[in-house]
Amino acid sequence: MSAVLRADGLRVELLDGRAVVDDVSIAVAPGEILGLVGESGSGKTTLALALLGYARPGCRIVAGSVEVAGALLTGMSETAARAHRGKVVSYVPQDPSSSLNPSLRVGEAVSDMWREHGAAGSGGDEIVLTAFSRVGLPGERLFARRFPHELSGGQQQRVTIAAAVVCEPAAVVMDEPTTGLDVVTQARILEEVERLRSERGVAIVYVSHDLAVVGSIATRVAVMHAGRIVEQGAAAQVISWPRHAYTRALVSAVPRRDTPRETTADIAGAPILQVEHLYAAHGRVAVVEDVSLEVTQGACLAVVGESGSGKTTIARCVAGLHAPSAGLIRLRGEPLAARARSRTREQRRRLQIVFQNPYDSLNPRRRIRDEIARPARVLRGLSLGEANVEVAELLDRVRLPSRLAERYPRELSGGERQRVAIARALAARPEILVCDEITSALDVSVQAAVLELLRELRSELGLSLLFVSHDLGVVAAVADHVLVLETGQVREAGPTTRVLSTPQDAYTRRLLEAAPRLPSEAETS
Repeated sequence: MSAVLRADGLRVELLDGRAVVDDVSIAVAPGEILGLVGESGSGKTTLALALLGYARPGCRIVAGSVEVAGALLTGMSETAARAHRGKVVSYVPQDPSSSLNPSLRVGEAVSDMWREHGAAGSGGDEIVLTAFSRVGLPGERLFARRFPHELSGGQQQRVTIAAAVVCEPAAVVMDEPTTGLDVVTQARILEEVERLRSERGVAIVYVSHDLAVVGSIATRVAVMHAGRIVEQGAAAQVISWPRHAYTRALVSAVPRRDTPRETTADIAGAPILQVEHLYAAHGRVAVVEDVSLEVTQGACLAVVGESGSGKTTIARCVAGLHAPSAGLIRLRGEPLAARARSRTREQRRRLQIVFQNPYDSLNPRRRIRDEIARPARVLRGLSLGEANVEVAELLDRVRLPSRLAERYPRELSGGERQRVAIARALAARPEILVCDEITSALDVSVQAAVLELLRELRSELGLSLLFVSHDLGVVAAVADHVLVLETGQVREAGPTTRVLSTPQDAYTRRLLEAAPRLPSEAETS
């Protein structure tokens, strides 16, 4: 079958002539999904955008060609290329919250795409509602009138997919479309992707750092490293029997939920953090109901569940960023004030939080050096010189070069920003770290390094972790105990090994069934 999307000898350079994508050739047939994997900085997103004939600011396409459905996008003027985007090839971004206009109703966002590409005649409203239905959203006018902030992350992502396919393009490029989504919501998105492939014959390029996701959905896989494709072939072949050393390193770095870590923490010791009968609400809607938990010295308790289950609200209550309706939070036996600003400086130093979204958690006007140094100076009283010494040490611990200290957050990738956020929290020398989906934006090798760092900190410093995550492989790699939440209530709790291998609750079993696994892992379970 002939390819509907083809790139030949593609080269994308920075303005100084350095290659970001170098001599890349791929071909995707109708009804085929090509998984594009690689580490942060490998060139995946630059290539994904180039497949639309687009080079982001600071880059330029200097060689090669991109052809989609007979249209040669390279060499076109930007105006001509823009007319083809959405019509013959469309793009689904990683972060739907930043790509959807917050002042535009979601129905209007999709209808704008429909009108942009010259769709004539009546029936636009019905076409938009049909597009919503096709991606598993309510095909109702009431839903179409909602604004993005009124939708969950999974619903926002489906809106972007609806906008991408409403004009029935021949090819769709999806850039990390399920990053940050819980396993159940992710499974629903992947079902829609599979439906696009099987029922409508769309050629799909699926960019992801999650090899388990790619292995579960892709027909073929292309592995990128330093701007080049180093291995390409059938998905099962590449993931189960990788030929290239870089691919083997990526596969080996994926955390596996069938091999939980051995518990080394003194889980029977005195608790450092206690949450007792916690209730919390957003407005009049209860999101956490009667939740109790304990974290002991050096232990890691993971909190898992779907989007909306209350995981992040619990984390924010513990950190003093969301006032609970009722309940008590204790740190080493001392009751904590509901708001962080009412807690003592020493209490704030001892309990730090790292947020899920690295794009929102760093001050865009501060250099990385100042961002990391601030907790050391404010909470520990270090001098500027002492804090700067620690900045270099902390950057090294989270696998970032010291030269990044002089940069601003906008000059870093998402994975680099997340590692800066972790370094900033560690600068306070906390006793307990609240981690809210901190590895969801990281590629597998950096994720492995961060998990290893957390293990070292627990071993060397006795650091305790309250670890919110939707990735059950990560939970198996880092947690001693797991607490499973559904709609704000505890469904199951216990040692990680027991919960992940022999779950007692039907909801836990549903989470485990929805989680994608590497082919080799699925075969051994």
